[in-house]
Amino acid sequence: MQRTKKTYVWIMLVAMIVSLFPIGLTKQVSAANEDLKANYFIPDDLLLRKTATLTTDGVGGEQIDRTNVYVSNSGTLSDITGVFSNVAENTLKVKVEQLSSKANANGNGVTWETDSTHFKNGVITVDPTSTTVQKFKVTNLPLFSGFNKITLYGSLNGVSRSDVFYVLYDQVPYITDFKMTGSSFGDISLNEGLEAISDKESISIQGQTNNATDVTVSVNNGTPQTTTLLQNGKFFSSALKLQKGINVVTVNIKNGSDVMSVNRTIYYFTKTEPFVSINMDYAGKTYGLLNNTPIVTDTGTTDYSEKLTAVVIVPDKDGKSFKDAGSMLIDGVAIDMTKAVVNETNITTNSGTDPLYHLVTITFDGPAIDPAKAATNDSQSFSLAVVYGTNYKASKTLAFRYAGNTTGIQDIKYLKGYSDKNNDLSSISQLPLSEVDTRTFYILVKADQVLTSQVLKAEYTPSGTSLTLTYVAPGSNSNEKIYKITDIVSGRQNVRFHFDDSTAYFNAVISYPLKNNIYVENVRNGQTFEIDSRELNPTISIKGEYRDFDNLEKAELFVNGLNSSTTPGFAITSAKKTFDINLTVSTDGPLYFGENKIKFVGYSKDGRGNTTTITNELRIYISDKNIASITVFQPSLADEVKRVPMGQLELKELTDNQLLEQITAKYPDIFEYKDERYETTQLKYDLVVQGSGAKYITLNQGTQALFSSADEPKIKLDQVGQATTDFIQGETKAFNGTPLQYEIAVFDGKFVLRIKDVPFTTTGSQVFNLELVNSVGARASQRIEITRVAEAFRMLSPKATVGDRIVVNKNFVRFDIEAEGADKVVIDKQEAQRRPDLNNRFYLDYVGLKPDKANKIKIQVVRGKDSITQTIEVYYTSTVGVNAQFMTEKPAAKYSVFNKGVELSFPKATVLKTAKVGVGEVTKYYPDNKLLFGIADPKDGVVERINDYGNQISNDKDDRTPKGETKIPLSTDLTEPFTSLIDQYNFTRVSDIYWVSGGLGEHGSTTSPDYMAPTNGLAPQSYEYGNMNYNFKESAELQPDRKLVPSQRGTLKLGFNKTVVDAAGTTVTVFRFTDKAKWENVGGVVDTKSNTISVPFDDFGYYVVMKQSRGYDDITKHPWARNILNALYSKGIMVNVQPNAFGADDLTTRGEFATLLVKGLNLPLNYDKNVQTYFDVVPDAKTDTWDFEHIETASRAGIITGMSEGNFGVLEPITREEAALMVSRALKLKLATNDDKLKSSLDKQFLDSGTISYYARPAVDAVVKAKVMAGQAITLAGAKKPSYNFNPKSSMTRAEAGKIAVELFKKNSQIFPKNLS
Repeated sequence: MQRTKKTYVWIMLVAMIVSLFPIGLTKQVSAANEDLKANYFIPDDLLLRKTATLTTDGVGGEQIDRTNVYVSNSGTLSDITGVFSNVAENTLKVKVEQLSSKANANGNGVTWETDSTHFKNGVITVDPTSTTVQKFKVTNLPLFSGFNKITLYGSLNGVSRSDVFYVLYDQVPYITDFKMTGSSFGDISLNEGLEAISDKESISIQGQTNNATDVTVSVNNGTPQTTTLLQNGKFFSSALKLQKGINVVTVNIKNGSDVMSVNRTIYYFTKTEPFVSINMDYAGKTYGLLNNTPIVTDTGTTDYSEKLTAVVIVPDKDGKSFKDAGSMLIDGVAIDMTKAVVNETNITTNSGTDPLYHLVTITFDGPAIDPAKAATNDSQSFSLAVVYGTNYKASKTLAFRYAGNTTGIQDIKYLKGYSDKNNDLSSISQLPLSEVDTRTFYILVKADQVLTSQVLKAEYTPSGTSLTLTYVAPGSNSNEKIYKITDIVSGRQNVRFHFDDSTAYFNAVISYPLKNNIYVENVRNGQTFEIDSRELNPTISIKGEYRDFDNLEKAELFVNGLNSSTTPGFAITSAKKTFDINLTVSTDGPLYFGENKIKFVGYSKDGRGNTTTITNELRIYISDKNIASITVFQPSLADEVKRVPMGQLELKELTDNQLLEQITAKYPDIFEYKDERYETTQLKYDLVVQGSGAKYITLNQGTQALFSSADEPKIKLDQVGQATTDFIQGETKAFNGTPLQYEIAVFDGKFVLRIKDVPFTTTGSQVFNLELVNSVGARASQRIEITRVAEAFRMLSPKATVGDRIVVNKNFVRFDIEAEGADKVVIDKQEAQRRPDLNNRFYLDYVGLKPDKANKIKIQVVRGKDSITQTIEVYYTSTVGVNAQFMTEKPAAKYSVFNKGVELSFPKATVLKTAKVGVGEVTKYYPDNKLLFGIADPKDGVVERINDYGNQISNDKDDRTPKGETKIPLSTDLTEPFTSLIDQYNFTRVSDIYWVSGGLGEHGSTTSPDYMAPTNGLAPQSYEYGNMNYNFKESAELQPDRKLVPSQRGTLKLGFNKTVVDAAGTTVTVFRFTDKAKWENVGGVVDTKSNTISVPFDDFGYYVVMKQSRGYDDITKHPWARNILNALYSKGIMVNVQPNAFGADDLTTRGEFATLLVKGLNLPLNYDKNVQTYFDVVPDAKTDTWDFEHIETASRAGIITGMSEGNFGVLEPITREEAALMVSRALKLKLATNDDKLKSSLDKQFLDSGTISYYARPAVDAVVKAKVMAGQAITLAGAKKPSYNFNPKSSMTRAEAGKIAVELFKKNSQIFPKNLS
């Protein structure tokens, strides 16, 4: 008994422990779940769930393919729901990765791999509607084209868990909406199965597509017209012209190689032309009479009666059918409607009140044929009228010609590609007989009766000359035959076809464009050939063909005026029309050095015996490569650092040879060529020679030999057939008593010679004579003179920008002066600093140019007791625009720049200070820093595109960098936020983008080796940042001690477009971009009278004014909170919680409410990531609605306290009494004593006052008195006046929280107008 009792106790204990687990945390085990393999995330969609068993490589499971993955035709998965377990709800995440195939190494199959650059993070939330199990919900998950790997993951107690599913986004284009616009009836749906009608000739087609990259529309097989296709899939065409009657509109929707075609019928109705078609049935044949005069034939009948079938559109009259209210008249006589066969269809527009039309098909007896007309070949005509009701009548005159007992031709088709060998009609294109490709071709004739012995004839009209016709074979039935037409005349020809001597003619206009041409394959007109005259009997090959000569009579070849038709390889006949000739280049011809003329001639005859002459004349030029030529002979910079080594130079190809271009580069700023000589201030230089065709090189200084290639056996200038370039080094003859170093590169007669470090001992000139001699003794020579001058100084910066004038749109410039031997350089009484990286260089950043005038600046160069003074002019235009800059001349409490477009003010005694103070360090203050204001390029954020040296950012090396050898790049993490609109998608820019910089603090101490000095304000990209990418973001990351901020909060006022109306004030805001490299909405107070907006200023960076341009449906459609939610969203105080939804009716959490109070009250962020107040709000914690920084700020400001010791409850929905507490603290409201008197007062105000927590009573009383919060009115039974509930324990939606916040902000700030409600 005792043992049984113990067992029972243990069983009950286990049951109690299991019951303590949260619902959903213990997972049920089932065979189905084991088969589907998903462990922690079980989607409700079974098809998606099954993909969890698939693999990307086929190892351990079935490999993904189009047949087994989940398929979506949309770029987003709207909703994925399911159950999750063994992960915490606040850790749920979802990731989408694009899969790409990679061939397996063994050659069998592929493996699908993810790409680290192609992934997207989605939004996954806990489904609050489920109360029994833990459910998740993924909304609007973006997909990549092709295969997608979707990973749902989370963690519990530090252990990560995930499940993977596979989705194929198949971008097949399709159409979801289709309508016609432009008629008087408004938009008419073109849904399948409906008839459509228009009373206007010009219409437009509009619609909605998915996955389309191109949409075209055509009418009646006309030329397709490209429509305007918007990003959301909507398309619309320009005006389309309808023909009277029936029209077929074709819409082609394309995506890559996928095309979907949709055809719709549209009737164009006019009161005078209601006829869609009119056909005559006679002797078993049908003839169209509408806008046509057919030839009617028979086989000898005596019954000349015929039937007419007319299709007409008539407007409705009182809802009566055409059979009851309509009739047809022939020559004014009504037909017998009782004998007529009538079918009619009602056509209505989209609205039931729109006009109704009848599409009527009626068959009745037509007028009898007069057989006597066959003898006279006259046409017969009659009038056909349609009558409907009492007010509608329209008529049409019709005609036909009766030819009697004869064979007529119904149609003739051009059989393109038909031949004796290719004669299967089912595989041959049957085209209208209009344009043919060859002089001889085949046609398919379709007669109106059985063809037996009839003979087809054809003549040119009006000449009557017969065509050559040959019967080939029968067609696909007894009424068809195939004929061959031989040697049709070129051009546009009118041809009349008929059988025997019948007058039942079939007229056709046949175009045969003459395409005879002589094609030369490998030589072009004007081409130049380089031939080495040293070669034995060099030749030029010419290949080609006489093309499309159907009847080639003769071909001729002329070279330089001489008939050369007997040249081998030029044996042109009608059977062989290609040629391949080799023409010799020599003094005896046929080709010569210089200009040559080569003429090909072809003669052909057409079908009428006319001769056509085709000529192709080429002019080619032949130059002798065996001529010594000097390409380059010039001085170059003698600098061991910048000198490009020649050891790797290859001369096989001279074009696009970057190394060669660097070696032979000119330096016009250093060696100025004028008066036929080079002038320089350099103390030494290199001599560079490039040439070809020489056997010997001789270089003299004056008459003294300096270098001769004949003295060095290794230098072989005249050798040919080299595999690689030879490189030789050596010494020249003595130059002023000392040999110089030379180096030479040689390849197949081409060479580059460099004499290094030619010295200048004094000022004056040095003259050099160069002579090249080729293998036959021909000479080329050149003389250069190089003069060294003692220049006072050279101004390397600023450069002239407009002609020879220096014009800038900033109030400062950098001076960089090269002054050889100078002791100092003084610029407008300010002494310039020596550049530590370059000799004889002095620089100064000059600030204080006067606007809109030429500033005269004096430059003084001092050498010992001597000084040279020169005045230059710099014009500063204050025009406001991109790249405009302004640097403050001295610190001040208020700055106003760009015509008051930017105004920045600080409290007195504000200086700049270190933003981040490291452990063991102290705050450093900088009272003298000059601020820089700039206007950035909206395309990439660049403030200074071209600097004072003329260097373009990211393209040119920046002369401000050490030795001017480094480019300043444009990092994508700074430029992409300007090209991407993700952070500003719902906003439009209404001001320039302004840049504000306070410069950098110092790094280290003046005695440390890595010391960096402080700077004034800098552009976003500048060499002073001293990091790899030379930008402010990387500087803040790598040298955080250099980042500066104001010691006191300032105010930044920005102007915006005058066109923004006053009513838009609540939707105007300021976006800021700091070294966090992300745009953030910082709100602002708008002054609608001056079109300005003011924001607190705590950090330097980019600032721009934006206006909300679009919002969210759940805001627009909200019954009462539209204005306040738009205002809060536009100011960045509240954000959307879903990509396509604001979440107006979602519950507000404690974290979000605290955050929006901090944002709306513009509290300076106050936090320390090393000090954590709440366990559930960790440093770096961040969601869409709250983050660590704002929660810490609210806590330190006394606005919030925890729900328990160390626990804030950041994700818990906030109750109304908790909100009252936060609001009362934020507004610093006076609180009543929490006593019976207060309780009595609340009892009088609210029916549910007893449910208000004791601690919350004073706060509730205060916020109600302040009219920030109010109760909910209810009317009790029998009462005349409403009573109120405060609902203290109720949660609040985001809309309700927003309303409370706006009332608070209206009382405590000017961010919203008092009338916002």
